[in-house]
This record gives sequence, structure tokens and C-alpha cells, in this order.
Amino acid sequence: MKNRFFITIAVLFCVALSSVAQTTALVVYDGGYFVKNGKEWAEYRPGDKIGPWNEYVEYNENDRFYYIRSKRCNVAVPKIARDKILVDRKKRGAWEVVYNTISVHPICPYKNGLFYCYTTSSTEYDGYFVRDNDKWIEFRPNMKREAWAEFKQTGEDENFFILKSVHNTVYVPKSMNNRFVIKKNGNNSWRGGYTTSAIYDRSAMYDYNLIYRNTFTVKREKDFRPATGSSRVSFDRNGNVQVATGGRFYDFKYRSIKHGMYNNTPAIHISIDDKNNIWILSKEQCIVDCRSVGKKMSLSGSDNKAAYNEIREIFRINPIIFWGE
Repeated sequence: MKNRFFITIAVLFCVALSSVAQTTALVVYDGGYFVKNGKEWAEYRPGDKIGPWNEYVEYNENDRFYYIRSKRCNVAVPKIARDKILVDRKKRGAWEVVYNTISVHPICPYKNGLFYCYTTSSTEYDGYFVRDNDKWIEFRPNMKREAWAEFKQTGEDENFFILKSVHNTVYVPKSMNNRFVIKKNGNNSWRGGYTTSAIYDRSAMYDYNLIYRNTFTVKREKDFRPATGSSRVSFDRNGNVQVATGGRFYDFKYRSIKHGMYNNTPAIHISIDDKNNIWILSKEQCIVDCRSVGKKMSLSGSDNKAAYNEIREIFRINPIIFWGE
């Protein structure tokens, strides 16, 4: 009986250690961010590259820094925001400052998210929003290890995304020029705000973003199965297109965008190659038929009518075709 008790304690202790080891972190600097997942780290610079800029393995830590390394260099990532991020380019112990740290958050469940970070008068209240198409989650890691609040995006304008929860309406800025604005539901006199510290949203890199509330996978031509969550199709004029669905991001290079027909319905046709295509239909619907995404998808339930009409007119006059690709 006594042995069984000690074995149980040992197992629970190992589970606890495993949980701690997998605790994630988000370290934000001007131009990018690091995400920790156990001993694995990834660095992102959304303005320069889609996907990880570099990937690292943690090899040491002390009270002030995590020490991580890649094939390129070693990096010292701070545990508190007042310390700067250091790099040892030749891995010989010659550390130099490379970035000013904006914020350090001890919890980050998203390895590769769309982050909108803010600061307040006290670091205890500092946090960030993560965007998943029209679903948003707010985290204040120094106050709570789980999500602080969840929001539904109900609209947007030129400067803000408009989010609503049971308690608050939040205006999340699209650029660093504006602050976060919070209004308490049912109390028009209450209003607050946060200082915008960093925005890392890959969709901001694209010229066109279309969000669809309903996602269906297509097993056969008329057999549609509803999937969880909304989806987004984003593209620019330089050959890049991204499909965001089910919490994942799929990036492609397209060879043309021009007017076409899908089953006798007018559509904007994004041609990736002979077997991978996206059709944006005039009836606020989108068909995604790309092998990398998996099953063929039908997206619907959008507020994209005005955006679609604008895009349709643009590509009616000036289709984009990359010859020879």
C-alpha cells in the first residue's frame, strides 16, 4: 500500500513537471515576437515573412533570460520587459543588444496567432487579443492563466475592429496610431482604453480580406458537412493568397486572378495551379478547392457584398496574370 502511494505521488509530480515544461510564453519586440512552447521557440516577423522567421531550441535559463539557439545564432530572451533581447551571432559569448522588449507574457496558448498587444498604467493589467477571423480572445497573463474574456466581432470600420462580449464593447485598433477603446454595455458614461503596444496580424499584409461565418466541407458534389468556426480568404496583388480556417493558415502563390465562371455562376477566379483553385462567387459565397487545405470547402454567410463588388470591378478592368508560372 505504501509503495503504491509513493508511485502515485511520483506520477502526479511528473505530470506537474510536464505541464510546467509546456507552459508557453509570448515575448514581443518592435517588429516581431518570440513564442515559447516547452523547449521549442519560434520567432515571427509578420511584416517580412509569412511563417516563422527562425526556429530555436532552449538550452539554458536563469532568473533573467531564456537562452535559445538555432543554426544561425544564440539568443537571450528576457523574462521581464525591462531587459533587452540579446544575440550572440557567432556563438562565442559575444552578446549584443538587438531588440528593445515591448512586453513579456508568461502565457500564450497560440504558437502562431494574430496578436494585438496593449499596455496599461500597470504591467499587471497588460495583455493582448488573439484574432481568429471573427472570434477574438483576450489574455491578461499576469492576472489569469486562462482566457480573460471572449468576444465576437460584430463589425469594423477604417480604423477599428468592433468586438462585443456579454459585458463590454471593445474597439481594437487596426494600426498603432489608435488606442484600444472599451465601453461597458448598458452604461454609456463608462469608457476606458489601453495603449497599443504592438500589432502582429498577417492578414494586415494583404490588400483584400473576406471573412465567411459558415464553413462546410464537401465530401461529394452535393454532400456538405458543417465545420466549426469561420474562415477567411486573403490575397494581395503580388501573388500571395492565404486561407485561414479551423485555426490554421494555408499560404499559396497564385498565378492569376480574373473573372470566370463556376457552375454557370460569375466568380472571381484565383488560380493557384491546374488542381488548386478558389472561386469567390457573387452570391457572398466562396469555393476553396486546394489539396493543402484538405477537403473541398464551401464558405458562406459573409458581409462581403460591398467588398466583393469593389474587387470584382478592379479585376474586371485589370486582371492579374503572372505569365509563365
